[in-house]
Amino acid sequence: MNVVDTAKEQVKHIAEKVVDKVHPDVAESRIQAITINRSRHEVVQFFQQADRLSEIFGDVAEVQSIGPDRLRWKFVLYGSDGPDWECVIADEDDIGLRFVDVNPEKSAEIVLQMRDAPQDRGTEVIGRVSSPAPGALTGPLLFKALYRARALLMTGEVPTIKHNPSARRSER
Repeated sequence: MNVVDTAKEQVKHIAEKVVDKVHPDVAESRIQAITINRSRHEVVQFFQQADRLSEIFGDVAEVQSIGPDRLRWKFVLYGSDGPDWECVIADEDDIGLRFVDVNPEKSAEIVLQMRDAPQDRGTEVIGRVSSPAPGALTGPLLFKALYRARALLMTGEVPTIKHNPSARRSER
């Protein structure tokens, strides 16, 4: 088994732990923030759309709407199916959005706190992920998702190297 295959297996194992074995005593929280030059209303609407979430999470997760304010996240790890995560979206006017696990025994959640950016520069989005996964996995993934969301909201497309001659294979 080469190094890449070993890394893939480790990531798959960690993703399964995140979704299947979340416990409040084990959960860690990772925080990232970004400013998006759009109104708070536009940003909240954007993060409630399953197809948009699928775009920003790229090759990591496919997000589907399974009912009013309910999403199913299907994690994909290098072409193989990973674990599922079902969550409810709570729109909290004073905070922003909260994606909470449907299983009350698990504490996995994503919180997107939103507030007006200074000097009319749009909306500040502060993301927090609670999961048992190590911060080295959740922190960068959260920042990448916020960065891609900002790009999609502001330019209409997600940054990619897909069309570069040196691009890596990817479905997105």
